[in-house]
Amino acid sequence: MPDPGLIWRVLSVAGFLFLVGAYIANQRGACRATSRRYLIANVVGSGLLAAYSAVIREWVFVALEGFWCAASAWALWRELGRAGSAQE
Repeated sequence: MPDPGLIWRVLSVAGFLFLVGAYIANQRGACRATSRRYLIANVVGSGLLAAYSAVIREWVFVALEGFWCAASAWALWRELGRAGSAQE
């Protein structure tokens, strides 16, 4: 496995913290799973972890985190569209 370097390790920890932070906030009732804040945290966190997984060549996790990032981005896109149409 290639050495990712300190910057990539820090980014992977940040990605983890985004995902876990969103999960904990949701479980405590601080945000809904459809809120922009929750979805953005999932897009950023899973995107960082997908990139890190690619750097260390862990392809199963690239697929997993890439899918999670795409699903969260799609949900965020729909939520933004819903909010935009409500303002019209």
